[in-house]
Amino acid sequence: MTKVDLPPLNALRVFEAAARLGSFKSAAAELNVTPSAVSHQVGNLEAHLKTELFERHGRRVVPTPAGEAYRHRIREALEQLSAATEDVTAGREDPALEIVAAPSFASKWLMPRIDGFLRQQPKLRVRVEATGERHLRAGANVGILYGAPSSPTLSVRPLIAERLLVLCSPNLLERGPPLREPADLEAHVLIESRNRQQWRNWLHAHGLGDMTIRREMSVGRSTTAIDAALNGLGVILESDFLAADELAAGKLVEPFGLQNAARAEDAYFLVTRGEVPAPDSALAFIQWIEGELREAP
Repeated sequence: MTKVDLPPLNALRVFEAAARLGSFKSAAAELNVTPSAVSHQVGNLEAHLKTELFERHGRRVVPTPAGEAYRHRIREALEQLSAATEDVTAGREDPALEIVAAPSFASKWLMPRIDGFLRQQPKLRVRVEATGERHLRAGANVGILYGAPSSPTLSVRPLIAERLLVLCSPNLLERGPPLREPADLEAHVLIESRNRQQWRNWLHAHGLGDMTIRREMSVGRSTTAIDAALNGLGVILESDFLAADELAAGKLVEPFGLQNAARAEDAYFLVTRGEVPAPDSALAFIQWIEGELREAP
Protein backbone atom coordinates (compact mmCIF):
# COMPACT_ATOMS: atom_id res chain seq x y z
CA MET A 1 0.00 0.00 0.00
CA THR A 2 1.32 3.44 -0.95
CA LYS A 3 2.10 5.58 2.05
CA VAL A 4 0.02 8.77 2.15
CA ASP A 5 1.16 11.84 4.04
CA LEU A 6 -1.88 12.27 6.27
CA PRO A 7 -2.76 15.67 7.75
CA PRO A 8 -2.86 16.11 11.55
CA LEU A 9 -5.98 14.71 13.22
CA ASN A 10 -6.68 17.99 15.01
CA ALA A 11 -6.77 19.86 11.70
CA LEU A 12 -9.33 17.37 10.41
CA ARG A 13 -11.52 17.83 13.49
CA VAL A 14 -11.40 21.60 13.08
CA PHE A 15 -12.17 21.38 9.36
CA GLU A 16 -15.15 19.06 9.93
CA ALA A 17 -16.64 21.37 12.56
CA ALA A 18 -16.18 24.50 10.42
CA ALA A 19 -17.68 22.81 7.34
CA ARG A 20 -20.63 21.44 9.29
CA LEU A 21 -21.39 24.72 11.08
CA GLY A 22 -20.55 27.07 8.20
CA SER A 23 -18.60 29.38 10.48
CA PHE A 24 -15.10 29.54 11.95
CA LYS A 25 -16.53 31.33 15.00
CA SER A 26 -19.12 28.62 15.65
CA ALA A 27 -16.50 25.91 15.16
CA ALA A 28 -14.22 27.68 17.63
CA ALA A 29 -17.00 27.82 20.22
CA GLU A 30 -17.74 24.12 19.80
CA LEU A 31 -14.07 23.13 20.07
CA ASN A 32 -13.25 25.65 22.81
CA VAL A 33 -10.52 27.40 20.81
CA THR A 34 -10.23 30.85 19.22
CA PRO A 35 -11.56 31.67 15.73
CA SER A 36 -8.02 32.57 14.69
CA ALA A 37 -6.88 29.08 15.71
CA VAL A 38 -9.60 27.56 13.53
CA SER A 39 -8.59 29.77 10.60
CA HIS A 40 -4.94 28.81 11.11
CA GLN A 41 -5.71 25.07 11.20
CA VAL A 42 -7.88 25.29 8.08
CA GLY A 43 -5.20 27.26 6.25
CA ASN A 44 -2.57 24.66 7.15
CA LEU A 45 -4.88 21.85 6.01
CA GLU A 46 -5.53 23.55 2.67
CA ALA A 47 -1.78 24.02 2.21
CA HIS A 48 -1.17 20.36 3.11
CA LEU A 49 -3.80 19.15 0.62
CA LYS A 50 -2.97 21.82 -1.98
CA THR A 51 -6.72 22.27 -2.32
CA GLU A 52 -9.08 25.11 -1.44
CA LEU A 53 -11.69 23.73 0.97
CA PHE A 54 -13.82 26.80 1.65
CA GLU A 55 -15.31 29.80 -0.10
CA ARG A 56 -15.22 32.78 2.26
CA HIS A 57 -18.29 35.04 2.37
CA GLY A 58 -17.56 37.51 5.14
CA ARG A 59 -18.02 35.67 8.42
CA ARG A 60 -19.71 32.75 6.69
CA VAL A 61 -17.78 29.94 5.04
CA VAL A 62 -19.14 27.46 2.50
CA PRO A 63 -17.28 24.27 1.56
CA THR A 64 -16.13 24.07 -2.04
CA PRO A 65 -17.26 20.95 -3.92
CA ALA A 66 -13.95 19.32 -3.01
CA GLY A 67 -14.36 20.46 0.60
CA GLU A 68 -17.89 19.11 0.86
CA ALA A 69 -16.86 15.71 -0.51
CA TYR A 70 -13.90 15.65 1.88
CA ARG A 71 -16.14 16.61 4.82
CA HIS A 72 -18.37 13.58 4.29
CA ARG A 73 -15.41 11.21 4.20
CA ILE A 74 -13.70 12.85 7.17
CA ARG A 75 -16.86 12.80 9.28
CA GLU A 76 -17.26 9.06 8.75
CA ALA A 77 -13.62 8.45 9.67
CA LEU A 78 -13.89 10.58 12.83
CA GLU A 79 -17.05 8.73 13.87
CA GLN A 80 -15.28 5.40 13.43
CA LEU A 81 -12.30 6.60 15.46
CA SER A 82 -14.60 7.85 18.20
CA ALA A 83 -16.53 4.56 18.37
CA ALA A 84 -13.35 2.46 18.32
CA THR A 85 -11.78 4.58 21.06
CA GLU A 86 -14.91 4.29 23.19
CA ASP A 87 -14.82 0.49 22.88
CA VAL A 88 -11.12 0.24 23.74
CA THR A 89 -11.20 2.61 26.69
CA ALA A 90 -14.24 0.81 28.09
CA GLY A 91 -12.46 -2.54 27.77
CA ARG A 92 -15.09 -3.90 25.40
CA GLU A 93 -14.39 -6.45 22.73
CA ASP A 94 -17.95 -6.84 21.46
CA PRO A 95 -18.89 -4.08 18.98
CA ALA A 96 -22.13 -2.18 19.45
CA LEU A 97 -25.02 -2.40 17.03
CA GLU A 98 -24.93 0.91 15.17
CA ILE A 99 -28.21 2.19 13.73
CA VAL A 100 -28.65 5.31 11.65
CA ALA A 101 -32.16 6.72 11.30
CA ALA A 102 -33.91 9.69 9.76
CA PRO A 103 -34.24 12.35 12.49
CA SER A 104 -38.04 12.56 12.60
CA PHE A 105 -38.38 8.79 12.51
CA ALA A 106 -35.82 8.43 15.30
CA SER A 107 -37.55 11.02 17.47
CA LYS A 108 -41.22 10.24 16.83
CA TRP A 109 -41.18 6.46 16.43
CA LEU A 110 -37.93 4.66 17.20
CA MET A 111 -36.83 6.13 20.51
CA PRO A 112 -40.25 5.80 22.22
CA ARG A 113 -40.30 2.09 21.29
CA ILE A 114 -36.71 0.85 21.23
CA ASP A 115 -36.85 -0.16 24.89
CA GLY A 116 -38.82 -3.21 23.71
CA PHE A 117 -35.87 -4.29 21.58
CA LEU A 118 -33.38 -3.62 24.37
CA ARG A 119 -35.39 -5.84 26.71
CA GLN A 120 -35.15 -8.64 24.14
CA GLN A 121 -31.38 -8.11 23.86
CA PRO A 122 -30.28 -7.18 27.40
CA LYS A 123 -26.54 -7.69 26.73
CA LEU A 124 -26.46 -5.80 23.44
CA ARG A 125 -25.01 -2.30 23.25
CA VAL A 126 -26.80 -0.05 20.79
CA ARG A 127 -25.81 3.26 19.22
CA VAL A 128 -28.43 5.34 17.39
CA GLU A 129 -27.38 8.19 15.12
CA ALA A 130 -29.97 10.52 13.61
CA THR A 131 -29.12 11.68 10.09
CA GLY A 132 -30.95 13.27 7.22
CA GLU A 133 -28.49 11.94 4.68
CA ARG A 134 -29.20 9.00 2.39
CA HIS A 135 -26.25 6.77 3.02
CA LEU A 136 -25.11 4.20 5.54
CA ARG A 137 -22.17 5.84 7.22
CA ALA A 138 -19.01 3.95 8.01
CA GLY A 139 -19.42 1.62 10.96
CA ALA A 140 -23.23 1.55 10.85
CA ASN A 141 -24.90 -1.86 10.54
CA VAL A 142 -28.44 -0.88 9.58
CA GLY A 143 -30.28 2.25 8.58
CA ILE A 144 -33.84 3.52 8.37
CA LEU A 145 -33.51 6.36 5.88
CA TYR A 146 -36.01 8.83 4.45
CA GLY A 147 -35.79 8.24 0.72
CA ALA A 148 -33.96 5.41 -1.00
CA PRO A 149 -30.17 5.71 -1.37
CA SER A 150 -28.82 4.94 -4.81
CA SER A 151 -25.57 3.21 -3.83
CA PRO A 152 -25.17 -0.16 -5.60
CA THR A 153 -23.29 -1.58 -2.60
CA LEU A 154 -26.32 -1.28 -0.29
CA SER A 155 -29.28 -3.59 0.15
CA VAL A 156 -32.38 -1.38 0.15
CA ARG A 157 -36.04 -2.24 0.61
CA PRO A 158 -39.16 -0.19 1.40
CA LEU A 159 -40.11 -0.25 5.05
CA ILE A 160 -42.88 2.32 5.54
CA ALA A 161 -45.34 4.02 3.20
CA GLU A 162 -47.01 7.24 4.25
CA ARG A 163 -49.75 9.63 3.24
CA LEU A 164 -49.58 13.36 3.74
CA LEU A 165 -52.56 14.69 5.68
CA VAL A 166 -53.83 18.18 6.42
CA LEU A 167 -53.70 18.34 10.23
CA CYS A 168 -54.32 20.85 12.99
CA SER A 169 -55.18 20.94 16.68
CA PRO A 170 -58.84 20.79 17.79
CA ASN A 171 -58.30 24.09 19.59
CA LEU A 172 -57.48 25.78 16.30
CA LEU A 173 -60.80 24.65 14.85
CA GLU A 174 -62.66 25.94 17.89
CA ARG A 175 -61.10 29.39 18.16
CA GLY A 176 -59.82 30.08 14.64
CA PRO A 177 -61.43 30.95 11.32
CA PRO A 178 -63.58 28.22 9.73
CA LEU A 179 -61.74 25.29 8.19
CA ARG A 180 -64.44 23.33 6.40
CA GLU A 181 -62.92 23.09 2.91
CA PRO A 182 -59.46 23.57 1.35
CA ALA A 183 -60.22 27.14 0.24
CA ASP A 184 -60.53 28.11 3.93
CA LEU A 185 -56.77 27.55 4.33
CA GLU A 186 -56.25 31.08 3.00
CA ALA A 187 -57.16 32.45 6.45
CA HIS A 188 -54.73 30.21 8.34
CA VAL A 189 -51.00 29.93 8.96
CA LEU A 190 -49.64 27.13 6.77
CA ILE A 191 -46.70 25.32 8.36
CA GLU A 192 -44.42 23.11 6.29
CA SER A 193 -41.25 21.17 7.01
CA ARG A 194 -38.56 21.60 4.40
CA ASN A 195 -38.13 17.86 3.84
CA ARG A 196 -41.78 17.46 2.78
CA GLN A 197 -44.07 18.23 -0.14
CA GLN A 198 -44.67 21.97 -0.15
CA TRP A 199 -48.07 23.45 0.54
CA ARG A 200 -48.03 25.15 -2.86
CA ASN A 201 -47.86 21.76 -4.59
CA TRP A 202 -50.76 20.43 -2.51
CA LEU A 203 -52.90 23.51 -3.23
CA HIS A 204 -52.20 23.23 -6.94
CA ALA A 205 -53.23 19.55 -6.91
CA HIS A 206 -56.54 20.57 -5.30
CA GLY A 207 -57.33 23.31 -7.81
CA LEU A 208 -56.14 26.15 -5.58
CA GLY A 209 -52.88 27.03 -7.29
CA ASP A 210 -53.82 30.73 -7.41
CA MET A 211 -54.70 30.97 -3.74
CA THR A 212 -52.73 33.57 -1.81
CA ILE A 213 -50.80 32.12 1.13
CA ARG A 214 -51.14 35.02 3.52
CA ARG A 215 -49.24 33.56 6.46
CA GLU A 216 -46.76 30.73 6.45
CA MET A 217 -44.06 29.17 8.59
CA SER A 218 -41.20 26.93 7.47
CA VAL A 219 -39.41 24.55 9.85
CA GLY A 220 -36.60 22.08 9.38
CA ARG A 221 -38.14 18.77 10.48
CA SER A 222 -41.48 17.01 10.69
CA THR A 223 -41.17 16.76 14.47
CA THR A 224 -41.02 20.56 14.72
CA ALA A 225 -44.00 20.96 12.38
CA ILE A 226 -46.07 18.52 14.45
CA ASP A 227 -45.12 20.33 17.68
CA ALA A 228 -46.13 23.64 16.10
CA ALA A 229 -49.52 22.23 15.14
CA LEU A 230 -50.02 20.79 18.63
CA ASN A 231 -49.48 24.28 20.02
CA GLY A 232 -52.15 25.69 17.70
CA LEU A 233 -49.78 27.75 15.59
CA GLY A 234 -51.27 26.70 12.29
CA VAL A 235 -52.10 23.89 9.85
CA ILE A 236 -49.57 21.30 8.73
CA LEU A 237 -49.25 18.93 5.78
CA GLU A 238 -47.63 15.95 7.43
CA SER A 239 -47.09 12.21 7.53
CA ASP A 240 -49.92 10.04 8.85
CA PHE A 241 -47.23 7.67 10.12
CA LEU A 242 -45.28 10.24 12.15
CA ALA A 243 -48.45 11.85 13.52
CA ALA A 244 -50.19 8.54 14.29
CA ASP A 245 -49.92 8.85 18.07
CA GLU A 246 -51.25 12.42 18.07
CA LEU A 247 -54.14 11.44 15.80
CA ALA A 248 -55.03 8.43 17.96
CA ALA A 249 -55.02 10.62 21.07
CA GLY A 250 -57.17 13.30 19.43
CA LYS A 251 -54.43 15.90 19.83
CA LEU A 252 -54.43 16.44 16.05
CA VAL A 253 -57.40 16.17 13.72
CA GLU A 254 -58.01 16.06 9.96
CA PRO A 255 -60.34 18.97 9.17
CA PHE A 256 -61.05 17.78 5.63
CA GLY A 257 -60.99 14.03 6.21
CA LEU A 258 -59.01 11.48 4.25
CA GLN A 259 -60.44 12.45 0.86
CA ASN A 260 -57.87 15.25 0.64
CA ALA A 261 -54.85 13.17 1.66
CA ALA A 262 -51.90 12.95 -0.69
CA ARG A 263 -51.49 9.41 -2.00
CA ALA A 264 -49.45 6.87 -0.09
CA GLU A 265 -45.81 6.63 -1.13
CA ASP A 266 -42.81 4.65 0.04
CA ALA A 267 -40.99 7.02 2.36
CA TYR A 268 -38.70 5.12 4.73
CA PHE A 269 -36.29 2.45 3.58
CA LEU A 270 -34.44 -0.27 5.46
CA VAL A 271 -30.78 -0.27 4.45
CA THR A 272 -28.00 -2.77 5.12
CA ARG A 273 -24.66 -3.45 3.47
CA GLY A 274 -25.15 -5.61 0.42
CA GLU A 275 -21.54 -6.76 0.10
CA VAL A 276 -21.23 -8.27 3.59
CA PRO A 277 -23.67 -10.33 5.69
CA ALA A 278 -25.46 -8.36 8.38
CA PRO A 279 -24.38 -9.32 11.93
CA ASP A 280 -26.79 -11.27 14.12
CA SER A 281 -27.55 -8.15 16.16
CA ALA A 282 -28.65 -6.28 13.02
CA LEU A 283 -30.82 -9.20 11.91
CA ALA A 284 -32.44 -9.26 15.35
CA PHE A 285 -33.14 -5.53 15.12
CA ILE A 286 -34.63 -5.89 11.64
CA GLN A 287 -36.88 -8.71 12.82
CA TRP A 288 -37.99 -6.61 15.79
CA ILE A 289 -38.74 -3.44 13.82
CA GLU A 290 -40.65 -5.28 11.11
CA GLY A 291 -42.73 -6.99 13.82
CA GLU A 292 -43.48 -3.68 15.51
CA LEU A 293 -44.61 -2.14 12.24
CA ARG A 294 -46.86 -5.09 11.41
CA GLU A 295 -48.61 -4.71 14.76
CA ALA A 296 -48.96 -0.93 14.47
CA PRO A 297 -52.57 0.29 13.98
